[in-house]
Amino acid sequence: MKNVTGPLPRIEDFVKRPTFSVKGPIGRSKSTDQIFVRAGRGEVDIDTRGVGPSSPPPHPLDRVMYAPCMLRAHLWKIREPKPLKWKVEVPDKAKMSAHIKETARYLGADLVGITRLHQEFVFENDRSGEPIDASNFTHAIIVAKAMDYDRIQTTPSWCDHVEVGKRYQEEGVLTTTLAIYIAELGYRARASFAGADSVLYVPLAVYAGLGELSRIGIMLTKQYGPRVRLGAVLTDLPLEIDHPIDFNVGSFCESCKKCATNCPAGAIAAKEKTEVKGVMKWKVNEVACYRYWRKDPMNWQDCIRCVAVCPWSKPNTRFHRGVAGIVSNYPISHKAINFMDDLFYGKKPKKKDQPTSFNDYRMTEEQYMQMIQDTEMNIKFLAPEKH
Repeated sequence: MKNVTGPLPRIEDFVKRPTFSVKGPIGRSKSTDQIFVRAGRGEVDIDTRGVGPSSPPPHPLDRVMYAPCMLRAHLWKIREPKPLKWKVEVPDKAKMSAHIKETARYLGADLVGITRLHQEFVFENDRSGEPIDASNFTHAIIVAKAMDYDRIQTTPSWCDHVEVGKRYQEEGVLTTTLAIYIAELGYRARASFAGADSVLYVPLAVYAGLGELSRIGIMLTKQYGPRVRLGAVLTDLPLEIDHPIDFNVGSFCESCKKCATNCPAGAIAAKEKTEVKGVMKWKVNEVACYRYWRKDPMNWQDCIRCVAVCPWSKPNTRFHRGVAGIVSNYPISHKAINFMDDLFYGKKPKKKDQPTSFNDYRMTEEQYMQMIQDTEMNIKFLAPEKH
């Protein structure tokens, strides 16, 4: 069975002031064009201080979350289980969709939505260059895990990097388990998560109604702002789809610009949108961003300062839910809300310190350089399960 989804829905039919618009045919992306992979091939001019992009980090807990020790690598081989020959009948797609969402939440999803699997958002290849074929799948179940607010306030640090990796680990377990469950119902399913990506998560999440595209270039949710990590399950299970939502992110991002002001790399567009692969949107300078990630590899190897300072990233408390409701419904409030956020949190909020004992057992620089020069230990991030 081939995947025939029809034309991509017009975002303007759902969102009054969208943060992106489709101007022409959307060119499919390649995993091998991602900045991490390009850097690994030596195609990006970045001074890595002798630390390669695939080198394991010096912090022991961080190595648990990323190659070569990461649990996710062991899930890659089982992420597309064989469907059971017995197939459950689905006379009511809405009922099945509600059941799948309930199951996903039980497995740990903070947010879940369903969309048609638009082939424009399927990668042409994986990180090793192998072609990706998703033509047998009709839908994408998109799940989101929220990151801890206090942990990401330490960015850039090992503490926030561990938090990101922890959510990636959880996404891997969640999506793989959900894929196995759908296979037990007799339908095809493939888990897609960090390191084993089959799709572009953000546009699918937008069409699944989880949030809107932001100035940062990632999805902004009403509940958690941009401090979420995404995963997906591709399937041919008959499902009822969700639709894009409108909570005035376009208007808010145009007036706010706090992410651009606070980006230490100056990588976030502060002004006009540009067309990228047929889509008009704010374009992040990924080279400048990644260059900052690798600026001080003994103390950090990532940065999500933009996520940490975003006014939408606040804890999901009753007060902040109330503010989110005002912002969502009354664009006239945006400048006032931005002013109050600057007043209480600062125009350039200070990063929080890591927990006092967090770096007690980190390697010394000498030990770290010895480790990454050990060819047996320095397993490449691209395919750790092959080593």
